[in-house]
Amino acid sequence: MTSTGQIILPLELWQQITSYLTNRDIKSMRLAAKQFSSAVELRLQRVFLSANPLNIAVFRAVADHEKFRHQVTEIVWDDARLPRGPLTRRELPGWEGEMVSDEESSDNETEISRFQGSYELDWPREDSDDEDEDEDEDGDEDEDDEGDGDPSNQLRRSTKFKSKDCPVWFKAGCAASVEDAFWRHAGDDGIDGIDDEDPDYKTMRKLGSIGPPLSECWEIYRTLIRQQDDVLARKSDQEAFIHGLKRFPTLTKVTVTPAAHGFLFNPLYQTPMIRSFPEGFNYPMPRGWPLPSHDQPEEVYSLPWKRLNEVQKEKFHGFRIVARALAKQKNNVVEFSVDSRLLRTGINCTILDNTCEEYNHLATLLKKRGFRHLDLSFTLAGTWQSFPYETLYDILREAGDLERLSLATTGIDAENEHKNLHNVTPMPLKDIFPIENWPKLQHFELSRLIVSESDVISFLSELPATVRSVKLSFLTFVDNRNHWHSFLAKMREEIRESRLWSDRRRNVTVGCNQEISLPGRARWIGKEVDEFLYGDGHNPFLDPPIKMPRVGYGSEKDQLDPSS
Repeated sequence: MTSTGQIILPLELWQQITSYLTNRDIKSMRLAAKQFSSAVELRLQRVFLSANPLNIAVFRAVADHEKFRHQVTEIVWDDARLPRGPLTRRELPGWEGEMVSDEESSDNETEISRFQGSYELDWPREDSDDEDEDEDEDGDEDEDDEGDGDPSNQLRRSTKFKSKDCPVWFKAGCAASVEDAFWRHAGDDGIDGIDDEDPDYKTMRKLGSIGPPLSECWEIYRTLIRQQDDVLARKSDQEAFIHGLKRFPTLTKVTVTPAAHGFLFNPLYQTPMIRSFPEGFNYPMPRGWPLPSHDQPEEVYSLPWKRLNEVQKEKFHGFRIVARALAKQKNNVVEFSVDSRLLRTGINCTILDNTCEEYNHLATLLKKRGFRHLDLSFTLAGTWQSFPYETLYDILREAGDLERLSLATTGIDAENEHKNLHNVTPMPLKDIFPIENWPKLQHFELSRLIVSESDVISFLSELPATVRSVKLSFLTFVDNRNHWHSFLAKMREEIRESRLWSDRRRNVTVGCNQEISLPGRARWIGKEVDEFLYGDGHNPFLDPPIKMPRVGYGSEKDQLDPSS
C-alpha cells in the first residue's frame, strides 16, 4: 500500500483478475484510474465492420494502431443493413421503375400488411378515437387497464406508441422487437403461455415504455439510415475491409452474419454502432438477408442469381465484398463463416452456378493451402430440387486441409409445402461432400436438410477416422415420418453391430425445436444422445408419433443471445 492509501497489486494479478471481464468492462476499468490504463490491456482479437461510419472509424483506428493491430485474429461483418420500410413489389424484377422514397410513411393498407408479415405481428391501424383512452388525469398510462390481451394492442395502448411523428411501419417494427424480446424473456422463465391475467404480462408493457419516445427513436433511426446510405455510396466499408486485410498480420477468420443485432436490448455482438445507441433505443430488428414470410413477396430471392440485377444482389452486400476481397487480396484467412445463427435465411444458393463471380471467389478461397474451417448458410431458390449440390461438391473437394465444416439451408416447411414427404427427393449427401478428400476433418455439422435416414447413416459411417464430433439439427427425414427417435435407434443398432464407427467413438449432438418456437432458439441434446448410442441410456426422444424429446433432456440455447 502506498502513502496515499492506494493498493498496488502485481501486474500478473491484475491480468488474472481482468481475464474474467468482458472487453467492455475492461474499457470502463481503464478509465477509472491511471494505474489501470497502464496495467490492464485491452483484448482486441475481434473487430467489427458494417455499413456504418462509427464501425468503420473504430475498425480503421485499430488497423492503424501499431500495437492493437497485431492482436486481431477475426473480423465480424454485420451484414444486417437497417430496413428502410415495407417491402413492396417495387423491389421485385420488372417493377424497378416504381421506386419511391424509402422514408415515406407507407401507411397504405397493402404495404403495412406486407411489412407486418415480416415481423409476424398483427399491428392495427392508427385510430385517433382512442388517443387518450389509457391515460389518467395526469397523462400517465393506466397500468391496471390490460385491454383485450392481444400483445400488439397492449403496446399500442402505451403512450410511447401513440406518436404521430413516425411512420406506422416503424412502430410496427418496434412493437415486433419488443414482442420478440418479451417472449425470449418469458421462455427463460419457463412460461408456457401468457395472458392478460398473468402479472408477467406487464413485462411487455414495461419493455415498450423503456427509453426515448418513438418520435426520438425515429429521428435517430433516420440519421443511421442516412449514414448507411453515405457509406454505401462511397464504398467506405469495402475500402476499410481491404485496408484491414493488409494491416492485420495475424487475421485468420472472417465471419459474415445477418444476426449481429440479436434481439432488443440484447445484441449478439457489441459493435461500436450498437454500443452508441442511447439506453432503451427501440428500432426494427435488422436481419439483413431475406426471411420466410407468408405475406411478404420474396420472389426476388428465389430467382436464379444470374437473373438478378446489382441492386437485388446487394441484399447480400457484406458477403459479396468479403468473398471478392478474400479471393483477390493477399491474406492469411483460413476460416470463413457465413453464420445465419439458426435463422431461416442464408445466401441465395444459386451463386453456386459455376459461371457466377461469387462462386469463383468462393472456389478460390477454398483452394488456399491450409484452409481449415467453413460455415455455409444457403437460402433455397424456389424448391428443394433447385439446390446445385454438384457444383458445391466441386469446390469443396478443393479444400483438402478442411478440419471443420457446417452446412445449413433454410429447408422447407414440410407440413405446408409438402403434404407427402415420400414425393420429396432427399439430398444425396455423398454427392455433396467429398469426405474422401478431407483426411483432417474433425467436426461435421448439418442443419435443415431434407435427407433419408438410411443415407445419413451410410454417410456417417464413411466419415474420416479423424472426426471427433457430429452435430445434426432440424433435419427432415423423408423415410421415417420425420422422427429422431427412429433415426437414433437405427444409429445405435449400427454401432452395436460394428457397422458404424468401429474405429472410435464420436460425440453426437442433436438440435430440435422448442415447444415455444422462436427464431434462433433450439434444444440441444448431446450427453443423453451419447449415453443412448454408446451406453444404456434411454432414447432421448419419445416414441412415435410424438416428435418431442423427453422432459428434462438436453438444454435450451438461443443463438441470438450471447449469454446462452
